[in-house]
Amino acid sequence: MRLRALGVTRLPSRRQLAVAGGYAAAAALYVLIGVLVTDFLLSVFVAIAYLLLVAWIVPAGVRRLL
Repeated sequence: MRLRALGVTRLPSRRQLAVAGGYAAAAALYVLIGVLVTDFLLSVFVAIAYLLLVAWIVPAGVRRLL
């Protein structure tokens, strides 16, 4: 049974939108830093560390403080 055939549309929850917004902000910041410092953008290891820091460690720290 397809939900679309029944006319049911499911919108993302606020939490899902917040997570997507966080990833979009992290990506925009990474591109901005990459424009200013080209070596930063070209390193795969720096990109992995950046994603780990911005998308996992910082939000975990903020949740712990709140």
